[in-house]
Amino acid sequence: MSAAAWRSHPWLAPRVLVPLAAVLVAVQLPFLHWALRGAAEVNAAVPYEDKFDRASIGEAWWSNGGHWRLVKGELYSPGVGNNPLWLKARLPADVRIEFDVRSEGADGDVKWEAFGDGRNHSTGYVFLFGAWHNRESRICKLDEHAFTAEEMRAQLAGLARPFPRRLEGMDRILDAVRDPFVRWGARHDLERLEKGTFYGEETPFVVKRMDLKAEKGRRYHMRVIKQGRLVRWDVDGSVALEMNDPAPLSGKGHDRFGFSSWANDTYFDNLVVAPL
Repeated sequence: MSAAAWRSHPWLAPRVLVPLAAVLVAVQLPFLHWALRGAAEVNAAVPYEDKFDRASIGEAWWSNGGHWRLVKGELYSPGVGNNPLWLKARLPADVRIEFDVRSEGADGDVKWEAFGDGRNHSTGYVFLFGAWHNRESRICKLDEHAFTAEEMRAQLAGLARPFPRRLEGMDRILDAVRDPFVRWGARHDLERLEKGTFYGEETPFVVKRMDLKAEKGRRYHMRVIKQGRLVRWDVDGSVALEMNDPAPLSGKGHDRFGFSSWANDTYFDNLVVAPL
């Protein structure tokens, strides 16, 4: 096709191109906004304390969803579906965070986040107290549904040495092509896991325990310490969980603290954030 013929193609007419361009821009607007909006706003500084004994939440906090509000001197989270209320202050790499909390739900499910990006859920360390109907408690790096190191080891071992399967037709052909690569990758990751090089800054993982439950209506005092690779969570003065993170989160994109909840009424109070 000649250049003249190409330029005169009906698909390149303004009546086609202009609406098409408008549709493409409209579809991409959320992604453009996400890419260009920059870091979360800073409107407070550490050390920081908040007793929530006022009429409104104020300018030091931000959320993109959920009807967060103050009720009788406490911060009330009415089951906000993982829309944290972020403090507009940058966290230092080593920090102490303390606060009081109680859940009025029958099945626990208290949660908060530290070293997130100040905008989005699960961008830092997510702390779950009595999660999934009080089944377990967790410290989660970047994904609350991630595996523990032991679970990851078992998953990789299963991929490296899968059970024989009887397949037919195209499934058998695809499996024969794919499986050697899957097995090699799993063995390689197992070696990295044993050497301590598997977990990078953006690799999700979890530490958990099944015996730590949240009681309805009970007021707990929480303390989170992050110092170097150690992330420690205390409940009422006793160690609940510790995570030794080979690639700890901090700095741009991982420097905010936020309260959160899923479906339960949760009340927070007496926040203290202090550098170590």
